[in-house]
Amino acid sequence: MKKIICIGECALDVIFRGSQPVGSMPGGRIVNAAAILAKQGLPVSLVSELSQDSVGDIISDFLTKSGVDVSSVDRFTEGLTPLVIYITDEKSITAVTRYEKYPDECFDVVWPRIDEGDIVVYGGYYALDARMRPRMSQLLSHAAERKATLIYLPGFLPQQEPQITRVMPVILENLEFASVVIVRNNDLKTIFGVSDGDRCYHDHIDFYCRSLINVDVAERRINYYSGTEVTSVEIPEEMCLSMMWNAGVVAGTVDAIYRNETSAAQLEAPNDDFRREVLTHAALTAANASKSLTAEWQKTH
Repeated sequence: MKKIICIGECALDVIFRGSQPVGSMPGGRIVNAAAILAKQGLPVSLVSELSQDSVGDIISDFLTKSGVDVSSVDRFTEGLTPLVIYITDEKSITAVTRYEKYPDECFDVVWPRIDEGDIVVYGGYYALDARMRPRMSQLLSHAAERKATLIYLPGFLPQQEPQITRVMPVILENLEFASVVIVRNNDLKTIFGVSDGDRCYHDHIDFYCRSLINVDVAERRINYYSGTEVTSVEIPEEMCLSMMWNAGVVAGTVDAIYRNETSAAQLEAPNDDFRREVLTHAALTAANASKSLTAEWQKTH
C-alpha cells in the first residue's frame, strides 16, 4: 500500500490578541496537513524532531490522536521545541516572533521505508536549514531514487533568513527534486521578488518542475500551472480566514494525487481534467479544515 511521508518542522503557535494570549495550536502547513490526511484514514508518517519537553508532548499527542505515525520523530533532550508567537489585532497578524533552541546534533531520525509511488511532502525553512541539510538532502535523494512523488512547499518566516541569497541554491535543489510545488503569493514575493504566479512559474520554476499550484489570496483563486496551460478554481473569501486553510490546500492536493495513484512521471504533463480535480479537492479540503476551527482566535490569517 502506498504511503504519505511528511517531512517538516514541529512548532507550537501561540496567538496573542494585543498583549494577552488567547490560544495555541500546533503550527505549520506540513504538520497540520499530515494530521488532516491521517484523520481521513490515509497512512501518514511524519519525519521531524521534538524536544522531550511539555510543548513537545502537546504536539506529539496531537499527531498521535490524529493517527499520524510518529516513529520517525526524534525526541531530543538538549534543547526546546520551537514556539512561534503571533501578535494579532481583530483582523490580522501584526507581528511574529519565533523562539527555538535546537541541539547541535539534529535530525537524527529513523528514515521511514520509501517505496515507488509513495508521496513525500517537504518544505518550509526545515528544508533549507544548514544544520540539517546533509541528512535532508540524503533523504530526498533516496526518495527520488525510489520513484516517490515529491511535493515541495517553499516558504519560511522572513526573519528566519534575512539574506535570501544564502539559501537560494538549496531552494533550487529542492525544486529539482520536486514533482509538484505548492506556493502562496507571499512565498513567491519573499523568495523570488515577484508575486505574480504566472510570471514566477515561467521565469523561476518551470525549468525545474512542471507542476506549480499557486494559492492566490488576493484574487481568491488556486491556480495550477503546467507548461503553457493553467487551470483555476475560485475560493470563497471566508475560507481564507482560518489558520488551517493553507494546510487544507496541501492535504487536498496530496489526497487527490494519492487516490488517483498519480506517478511523478504523469505530473510532468497533467491534463486539464486532472488539474481541475486536484484544485477542486484542494479547495474542498481547505474549506472543511477552516470550518473545523470554531474559536475566534483561530480565524486569524
